[in-house]
Amino acid sequence: MKRIYKTLLICIMLGFFAAAFTAMAGNRDRSGQSGAQHLLIDPWARSSGWSSCGVAETRGLESVFSNIAGLAFTKRTEVSFTHTQYLSGSGGGININAFGVAQGLSTRNKETGRRIDLGTIAISVFAMGFGDIQVTTVDEPEHGAAIFSPKLNYIGVHYAKSFNRFIHGGASIKIVNESVSDLRANGIAIDVGVQYLSGPYDNFKIGVTLQNLGLPMSYRGDGIAIKAQQEGTRHIATVEQRQAQYELPALLAIGLSYDFLVFTDMYQRMDKEDRKAEGLTRNDAVHRITLAGTFIANAYSRDNFTLGIEYGFMQFLQLRAGYMFQSITKRNIDGKDRIFANADSFYLGPSAGVTVGVPLTKKGKGNNQQLLIDYAYRFTNFWKGNHYIGLKICL
Repeated sequence: MKRIYKTLLICIMLGFFAAAFTAMAGNRDRSGQSGAQHLLIDPWARSSGWSSCGVAETRGLESVFSNIAGLAFTKRTEVSFTHTQYLSGSGGGININAFGVAQGLSTRNKETGRRIDLGTIAISVFAMGFGDIQVTTVDEPEHGAAIFSPKLNYIGVHYAKSFNRFIHGGASIKIVNESVSDLRANGIAIDVGVQYLSGPYDNFKIGVTLQNLGLPMSYRGDGIAIKAQQEGTRHIATVEQRQAQYELPALLAIGLSYDFLVFTDMYQRMDKEDRKAEGLTRNDAVHRITLAGTFIANAYSRDNFTLGIEYGFMQFLQLRAGYMFQSITKRNIDGKDRIFANADSFYLGPSAGVTVGVPLTKKGKGNNQQLLIDYAYRFTNFWKGNHYIGLKICL
């Protein structure tokens, strides 16, 4: 009966997310009609290594991009930083820095002494810079004396909680900013997500997230102001021109993942029911292979599909690879149906990454305190791809 109840609950949540997105879902004809596109860039090395396909799988601080529900698995403290060399072949010196801190909250029941989980809170910062760009004018088309530096940023405040062993959910509020020296736009985006675990070792997972919900943004500042003489007078007035608003790049992502686990000889000699009674999870496995897939329904561009695989050796080594592709279309040309692969995003194609874990305490001491070093490379259709390098401390 409990299993039926949990399955029914997750189906209701899936239906809620799907219904909420239907009202704003779009197609390729709406491409280019949204702004704040940096909200769609995954700045974390671990999740980028398999094309951000871990909507059902990603845990820890990386979850603030993929699916905020995964933050609920952080029960203590995490600090993470990732530096990205974005489109390394463009020669533009585009860099992204992402930083986050997460803290698990808990209290103890005074009567029973049992720990009560109060959830996890986190703060993250995304900063994208394009370097110094020279200002060109009609009089000086080659170069100018002045420079400007575009900035794309957002700060996120996140909360996630485990409602029970199987259901985890969370929400984020992101304060978004786009600016140059004399022009800026500000907005607020909201993410919500849920992850559902099942299987004998919690190794089958479903994830759903609805991201970048918010009111339209528009630019303000002196950059769109002009000076004009008031009619019939000699007075000069500064007039700010009205700017069109643009929507945030909302999306719905649904993912699945499954872990194939190999335990130590002591556990392997047990039968399946005994291992289940031990409460074993992926963290107890010596070898782990995870298969994951995600469908991303974009409101203002084509839908994306991602597939990924990850191998883990205990908590010390993880290797991952992913692939992103888009839907195909059928067109009638000269009386014949021909299939075309769409390529609206330069992210389409493979990615790969590695994580090395270094224990910070001796075996048997502490609480799995680790220093994790991440590297990932994500291919792009142009400009030679993205390089990611990150550090993460789990205390």
